[in-house]
Amino acid sequence: MDMQAAHPANPLVLRPGERGHCPACGGRALQPVLRLAAVPTNSCLMLDTPEEARAFPRGEIDLVFCEDCCFVFNRALDPKLTEYSERYEPTQAYSGTFRRFHQALAERLVAETGLKGGTVVEVGCGQGEFLHLLCRLAGARGIGFDPCLSAARADVVQDRAADVTLRGEFFSDASAEGLQAELLVCKMTLEHIPAAGRFAALAAQVARQSAPGMQLFIQVPECERIFAHGAFEDVYYEHCNYFTEASLTGLFARHGFAIEGVSREYADQYLAIRARYTGSPGAGPGPEERARLRDMLIHFRETCARSIADWRALVAKRQAEGKPVVVWGSGSKGVAFLGAIGGGEGISHVVDINPHRQGHFMVGTGHPIIGPAALTEIRPATVILMNPVYREEVAADLRARGLAPELLTL
Repeated sequence: MDMQAAHPANPLVLRPGERGHCPACGGRALQPVLRLAAVPTNSCLMLDTPEEARAFPRGEIDLVFCEDCCFVFNRALDPKLTEYSERYEPTQAYSGTFRRFHQALAERLVAETGLKGGTVVEVGCGQGEFLHLLCRLAGARGIGFDPCLSAARADVVQDRAADVTLRGEFFSDASAEGLQAELLVCKMTLEHIPAAGRFAALAAQVARQSAPGMQLFIQVPECERIFAHGAFEDVYYEHCNYFTEASLTGLFARHGFAIEGVSREYADQYLAIRARYTGSPGAGPGPEERARLRDMLIHFRETCARSIADWRALVAKRQAEGKPVVVWGSGSKGVAFLGAIGGGEGISHVVDINPHRQGHFMVGTGHPIIGPAALTEIRPATVILMNPVYREEVAADLRARGLAPELLTL
């Protein structure tokens, strides 16, 4: 099924001549890392029936490691199988924990960049949650790009900046033409862009069109944590790119950005860099770093397999004991978790606080997505929380409802 036939196609996909090469540096020395078959090709779509969810297209993940720049990517990706549209709903902004993180991040970014006025461009802006916040704090003008923009979900932005324009489109060569900014932001989006090197080149183009010294802020999943701990729940089809500090800093250094700061955020789940355009290419990772990451990846497959087997056994044990089990978190981690443990027959429901996801069904397995209020009737014995950063928030919610299930986190 061509998911893009009815929806806009991502222009930043690999061209025929780029296939077989590293999308970040063009290298051809690629080492296999992990192969997964029959993986749902979308995780965050709001699907209306369990039948649609179970019949959703599947694809292959074939992760490989570039020996030259340390970039890890899915060389089996077929972008035509993924959909980014109004029914794609990934926001975490209904969580108080996440909103506090966003507020602190925006305040820190304004302080570190010295941003006062000017223009902020955000690629992958969602519904404008972060862009509005950043522009209000800095008194800046904002321009956001996202093909999943939806007026029906605009309620997630409570306090709006005075001058923010959101465009419901992919960022592309046409978008970058003539575009100027003091700060270019790309949060939790670059991992979705197949042509990572071309994106970095477009960022450099915008910088050259702008006043000297345009600044850049990039945030992606921190993948060294994934590789070291066998975090199988963080490997899914939409994420075609997997960055470590070496590959992320190297990518933008090669395109003329001087790295001014590297940080790990949100319980070390996110990797962020802050950079300034100088036009002078920088060096990538050295041989020792390449060897260290290569050695880590050798054990990734086995670590994932052990973790999956442990969770599969736990769910089967609870099922045999007749104890209801639910998963908390219906996004990508939840889809990957349920798929990896074999469909999750011992799990009855998936919980999510995002009201737009409630009433829909999990891609791949068809589990119903419910709100926390429904748990008072289900009374689960075990809640498996997909993201440990929300443990205190979820535990407080359960206590407030008079529930005391076993609360486990990945």
